[in-house]
Amino acid sequence: MIPVLEVLAKRAHGFRMCDAARQGAIEAVLDTVTAAAAAPPHGFGTALREAYGAGPSVLWFTGEKGSPVAAGFANALASAALDLDDGHRASRGHPGAAVVPAVLAQADRLDSLGASPSGEAILRAIAIGYEIGLRIAAARSFYARTGFWGGFAAAAGAGALQGLAPMEMANALAIAGETGPHMATTTAPPAWPQPNGSHVKEGIPWGVATGLSAVPLAAAGMTGARDLVDHAPFFDADAILADRPGPAICESYTKFHAACRHVHAPVEALAALMADHGLQVAQIDAIHVSAYSGALRIPNAPRPRNLVDAQYSIPYCLALVALRGADALLPMSEADLHDRRAEAFAENVSIAIDPELEEHFPAETPVRLRVICGDREIDSPVTTPSGEARDRPGWDMRLRKFRVATRDQVAVEDRDRLESAFNSLREGDLRPLRRCLADRRAPFPAP
Repeated sequence: MIPVLEVLAKRAHGFRMCDAARQGAIEAVLDTVTAAAAAPPHGFGTALREAYGAGPSVLWFTGEKGSPVAAGFANALASAALDLDDGHRASRGHPGAAVVPAVLAQADRLDSLGASPSGEAILRAIAIGYEIGLRIAAARSFYARTGFWGGFAAAAGAGALQGLAPMEMANALAIAGETGPHMATTTAPPAWPQPNGSHVKEGIPWGVATGLSAVPLAAAGMTGARDLVDHAPFFDADAILADRPGPAICESYTKFHAACRHVHAPVEALAALMADHGLQVAQIDAIHVSAYSGALRIPNAPRPRNLVDAQYSIPYCLALVALRGADALLPMSEADLHDRRAEAFAENVSIAIDPELEEHFPAETPVRLRVICGDREIDSPVTTPSGEARDRPGWDMRLRKFRVATRDQVAVEDRDRLESAFNSLREGDLRPLRRCLADRRAPFPAP
């Protein structure tokens, strides 16, 4: 039997772009850049160069550069910071924050060598990163956070852009998988508790670092355990290689709230109920959320201690939306913490499993709300989150996400330049966007 990673490497080498994959890659770039632009500056450039070295790759919006690994780490960190990056149901993770920073960091390196890749080559590499990473991630029999498999995705994208031969690619995937973060502390309960909030969400930046590092190592002849994902019951090899109805990059969902995906349907159901019935927050005495088991696996703290706690709290996010409107979580920030009115509202939110809704999980995350207003009980219809893969958002909706999410972080002149660059991106030209990423963002607010 040929090891699965060798088969995947050959498929990556022969990957042919179709219109759907191309469009998916364009949308992935727009979405990832939006998430990174909305995040507060992290200021770790100097430390990352000390850790991973100087080099030609851009640390987005800082005017700084570093090695591909330093840049990949920095940009993955920014892309994942607000939990606004895309997601994928079957993998239970976030591919964009791993793949797009890795591929663009590699593109910067190739530019410095006089081998500048075309926009089409970059988009193809992004589609390959999603394809390989998501096939592996979705075939696990165990839960592990994105950093665990993000290295496969990063190595596949960066390796494809560099033009690794199939056996080199197979070894790059194997090296990335074996050296990536296994993160036993972040497995699902009852193993260990949910970790505290941190800059390195789900280990994604470290997965990117190991994935990018694996590419030159494999090109130099280093080998890895190419049978790494062949073994049941840990991975389903047949599922990894199975035919799919379309490119994996088209299976991702888009987030319009900077919070855990389990939060999205409840807050959208509440916003719709309040708008449809003209409800004011003072009229609402309690909310009961009928949901599925996954919605009860997150902390759901009514008084979150930090931003991650808030992002994983249905009650607190419902409170913010009730108090501040439908865009309250686009994005959420540290300034939204310790709101006493929100905490008091959140204490009156209950969540329970509905057997009918549980039947649809994890393929879907449907909820139904009952809002108690004195003697009135108002029920929502069954609601699933916006931005699902089966109903992909249009370009205008994605641009609105960018405008709203970056309103407190990006100066007007920079937003205008980025929107112009997005118009070029839509046609497959990444050069204006890459120039924007290389510039230091103007101080906010603009003078």
